[in-house]
Amino acid sequence: MIHLLTQNGRQYAALTSLLFKHGFADVARHLGLRRHDDHDADAYRSAEELAEDIEGLGCAYIKLAQIISTRDDLVPRQYIRALSRLQDNVKPLTWEKIESIISSRFDAKPTQLFASIDERPLASASLGQVHRAKLRDGRDVVVKVRRPGIESEVQQQLRSLKRIASLVDRETKVGRQFRFGMLIQAVEYAFESELDFRREADHLITLGENLADYPTLCIPRPVPQLVAEDVLVMEYVSGVPIKDANGSVLLERNCERIAKDLVNAYLQQILIDGVFHADPHPGNLILLNSRAEERSEEHSATRRCLERADLALIDAGMVIELPPMMRRKLAALLLAFGEQEGERAAALAQEIGHADEEFDAERFRVEGARIVASSTGRFESMSVGHTLVRFMAVAGECGLTMPFELILLSKAFLQLETTLHMLNPDFDIHQMIRSRTAALLMSRAREQTKPGRVAAALLESAELASNLPERINRITRLLSENQLRINVDAIDEATLISGVHKIANRITSGLIVASMIIGASIIMQLESEWMLFGYPALATLMFLLSFLIGCVLVYQATFADNRK
Repeated sequence: MIHLLTQNGRQYAALTSLLFKHGFADVARHLGLRRHDDHDADAYRSAEELAEDIEGLGCAYIKLAQIISTRDDLVPRQYIRALSRLQDNVKPLTWEKIESIISSRFDAKPTQLFASIDERPLASASLGQVHRAKLRDGRDVVVKVRRPGIESEVQQQLRSLKRIASLVDRETKVGRQFRFGMLIQAVEYAFESELDFRREADHLITLGENLADYPTLCIPRPVPQLVAEDVLVMEYVSGVPIKDANGSVLLERNCERIAKDLVNAYLQQILIDGVFHADPHPGNLILLNSRAEERSEEHSATRRCLERADLALIDAGMVIELPPMMRRKLAALLLAFGEQEGERAAALAQEIGHADEEFDAERFRVEGARIVASSTGRFESMSVGHTLVRFMAVAGECGLTMPFELILLSKAFLQLETTLHMLNPDFDIHQMIRSRTAALLMSRAREQTKPGRVAAALLESAELASNLPERINRITRLLSENQLRINVDAIDEATLISGVHKIANRITSGLIVASMIIGASIIMQLESEWMLFGYPALATLMFLLSFLIGCVLVYQATFADNRK
């Protein structure tokens, strides 16, 4: 417990220092974070310096900054570019440490597993580092090794971020608007697969199989015998990341076709497969080199793919798996965006999200519809990613919390559109979604008629049919024994009974008054020793009492009931 409190204290202190250093002292004070040397609060730091300081905080903060960098409603534009380029480059582990991790995992030294392996890392990040190697069958591969102890470090950072996000969402207006707790959930989900390399290997295989029909795209495959929780060996692809490609490299390729295949592939991932690569930034998309002179006799799945592909999608650490119900609703939402049906999109969002008690449905319907209707799909105006971001911001303002899957989906679209802009600046993703609407609906219909789904429906129908006679017999028996009871919760029984009592009391009072008037009329005809106002006293009193009761009943019916 003491160790945990110490770790939390360090996280809060580091975040406080960051906020004060970069001029966010008012945010720190509002969160209850204090520092004595407030004279540094007004010091200005550039966006690049802020990005460097976030890199020093650790993996979870870097991932959070990358996701937040897609929210131009949260972050000033001058910071977006710097935060989106965060790569968390850190000092590499020594070769001795890397060798020890590989040896302990596979019970063999790297020199026994590989024909050769480069001791110098290709890349080094806070999560792990990558080395290039060659298998004994001649295949070029990369070896990805996770840093020891990084899992507990990330979990500790996430715990601290969750506490801070909970405080912000509960105590501040900006928290209720932007729902930072959902952003932290998105970060946590992303790390679930990134920390376990076995899941990344599964995702590489799944994506490769799902996208096999797109000839311009390729997914590197893992080497099944060399996959572990903290070590992943996958085939190496040679090329230039799109972010580093110059004009001559792009002119050599059919960029329009590549862009079209890339969008079609992502629509299939999101709307049909339910498994999509959520990190398609230009650094993870590799324009492949011509490899004719390098091809070996071994024709692996990746080799055959490389022979015909132009683009490779790497790093399957952040892959999102959508449940069937969520996938169908997100598909309907994207199709509503593509057709610019704003009110339908708002209605779908209410089904997907969680509404607070103060949720303003009418305002969300109007403002959400306006955002969707104003999007055109052109990069110079509004993209699908920016439409999603603005749509979620309005939802938060109105009291509707959207699921973290939608946050990661908007991030993926924004990064995808950045890549598409580099390939083909005139590409219209809205038009692409509209043109695919019929095919997507047909695919969804075919999915509903799969043998498994049909068999499940038949089993449910058979169960209903087999249980129906017994249930009907039970109902008829209860009816014959006068034991059938129906509970109705649609009305307030206490209020209903009270109203019935009032009506009964007034009817009774009216009958009594009528009886008294009739009786008084009869008594008027009789002689009496007791006279009042020249009439028998008893009859006169009965008339007066009837008059008073009648006045009370009229007052209650006319005035008192109208005020309730």
